[in-house]
Amino acid sequence: MLALVWLLYASFGITQGSIPPVAGLVIEDLGITYSQMGLVLGFWQLVYIGTSLPLGHLVDRLGVRRSLGIGILFVWFSLCLRGLAPSFTVLLFAVALFGIGGPIISIGAPKVVSMWFRSEDRGLAAGIYTTGPLAGSAIALATAASLVLPLTGSWRGIAPVYGTIVFLVMAAWWILAKDINQPSSTPRPKHSGYQIFRRIAKIPTVRVVLVLAVGSFFMSHGLMAWTPSVLQERGMTLSQAGWWSAAGTAAGAVGLILLPLAGRYISRPQMLRLLFVVSATSNLGLIMLRGSALVGALILSNIARAPLMPLLILILMETPGVGSVFMGAAAGLFFSAAEIGGVGGPLVLGVTRDMSGSLDLGVLTLVAVAVVMIFVVPLVRENQTKGNVR
Repeated sequence: MLALVWLLYASFGITQGSIPPVAGLVIEDLGITYSQMGLVLGFWQLVYIGTSLPLGHLVDRLGVRRSLGIGILFVWFSLCLRGLAPSFTVLLFAVALFGIGGPIISIGAPKVVSMWFRSEDRGLAAGIYTTGPLAGSAIALATAASLVLPLTGSWRGIAPVYGTIVFLVMAAWWILAKDINQPSSTPRPKHSGYQIFRRIAKIPTVRVVLVLAVGSFFMSHGLMAWTPSVLQERGMTLSQAGWWSAAGTAAGAVGLILLPLAGRYISRPQMLRLLFVVSATSNLGLIMLRGSALVGALILSNIARAPLMPLLILILMETPGVGSVFMGAAAGLFFSAAEIGGVGGPLVLGVTRDMSGSLDLGVLTLVAVAVVMIFVVPLVRENQTKGNVR
């Protein structure tokens, strides 16, 4: 089940990363502005905000096999339609479909971990499945400009090339995935979805996690969407920017590997604070450095950003009042809040690029957000997040 979830999340990453490396070509082909492209890159997160809550409740009700199967179907539709989009409006609609399928996978993945793994193994399991979207994004970033474009002659080749991969993963999920019966003693949700969300949202630690999620996603999605363009502004070619963006994304897996190891020695709030400090300084390096130092800052930024989501999810998962039974609803609440930042990051960078002619101002905004998050972390109550991340 963990391997299957990893494949679903990798498909998520391929779809998410299919447009950023060819953003300039899409802008030119469709005749749109950088602000419009920023909206495209962040629009699925905007849809996420409205769909995460009901879909989180749906995952709890339907079970992971059926719900995640529906999720990957919508992801596949979104990917296929992107390559056919004749206009900005159709492209926006295609991306919106991802905002329906994506949250089901994001919500279902921690649900699977909470059901199939013991507390002491959840940190490692979360670290493993979170490498999925990084691997998928790295594949898209590395191959869109260097393989898909030469092979198909157009950025639209992302649909048949990547769509085939996602279709095979979808088939594997429906054939091999299964649900697990929770113990009969486990309490079942008896209230409406709205009542469950209100109950979870009243927990102090949950509220702090939601704030941290907004800041994390603002920073992570902003850079994820525009990194190839940032590197091109530093003098790299389209192909070079794609490859180095992919290398940076792949390096994020190092951070996920370090997550369960570091959890043996420092608390989760301490780990969060360290990650935000490294993120702020390395992101600043993206607009101040050149050459090998720039690549180093890029890799360090990805290593620091990658563990933020699973770390926050783990805190949420083991907060009293949540548990595996309500994990779908809690994850829905998490992503509904987090994607406010997910929308804002790419959009702010696109708008500031149109205003100033450079992405530097947008990246500085991401640095400022990381600094603010450093001062929010101490509000996490450690007595509710004890337990090694192993």
